[in-house]
Amino acid sequence: MKFFLRPARRACLRTAATLTALVACAGWLAAVESSASADFSFVTAGDMRSFTQNTKSDGKRFFDGACEAMKRVGPGAFLISPGDFDPPSAVRAVIDEYLGPKFPWYIVVGNHEVENAAVMPWVRTWLASDIPKLVRRGAPGSQLALYSWDGGNSHFVAIDTYPLAKAGVPLNPLKVGTTGPVDLTEETFAWLEADLAATHQPFIWVIGHQPLESRPDMDSNRGRHVGDSVSFNPARAARFAALLKKYHVRAYICGHTHNTSVGKVQKIWQADSGHARGGGDAGSPSTFLKFRTIGRDAWVEVYRADPTGRDYTLRKTILLD
Repeated sequence: MKFFLRPARRACLRTAATLTALVACAGWLAAVESSASADFSFVTAGDMRSFTQNTKSDGKRFFDGACEAMKRVGPGAFLISPGDFDPPSAVRAVIDEYLGPKFPWYIVVGNHEVENAAVMPWVRTWLASDIPKLVRRGAPGSQLALYSWDGGNSHFVAIDTYPLAKAGVPLNPLKVGTTGPVDLTEETFAWLEADLAATHQPFIWVIGHQPLESRPDMDSNRGRHVGDSVSFNPARAARFAALLKKYHVRAYICGHTHNTSVGKVQKIWQADSGHARGGGDAGSPSTFLKFRTIGRDAWVEVYRADPTGRDYTLRKTILLD
């Protein structure tokens, strides 16, 4: 990434006071630039809640069909689910069956996990476990998913958009401009900026359940959760987008709407993975996204199923410039 690597090289060489420091600096930069040229990919799929495997004989596939398709096209390094994956044990069982019991699965807590006290112990146990390639856990007191990890040439950050929520308590809709359980706190902003400032990875991806802006489905044009955002305060939502832009985050990955869309929102790429319910949601096609990087380029491939949740095909490829 020209805007990142070349200034970093100049700064490193300026501050290398000794030959040993100069050699170490050159080695670090070579490792960063080498990782930038590597081919790396991962997949995202979420909002499959309650639709993991179909027990009826109507020919429909649910999340299992999506996992089978991921296996066919190549799932990359891991799967990220941007929320609403309850019950998590059933989702994990399907991943085990099609992608393998050791295939990494990273989670971001959605509103349905927060509202379901029965699944939160599973979520908290997972968050307290040895998360693969973990870089940093959330700030003290953060109760849900706030952590970061590295993979290949990329840095990933899972954010918590429900810091004020209470497990098992419904998230009542609020009017725009008010403060409530769906929001970003000052502690979240401080933690996120410190994490983004510390990484040297060429690509950065931030994942949350709530979108920056709720958009209609790219194929069916269905709209859901119109007006929902990472914050009911437009100024805080804009501040969040500006922070991602400041640190050259390649895309913000989200869910919640059950509608797939990829486009720029407040000058940052937003990739909404839609739903992976297969034939369990007729309002928009079941979807998973495959993100790929080669060199300095990154793009997302949008795979969508037919109405039965069976035939996943590549619908669109979008360069994330």
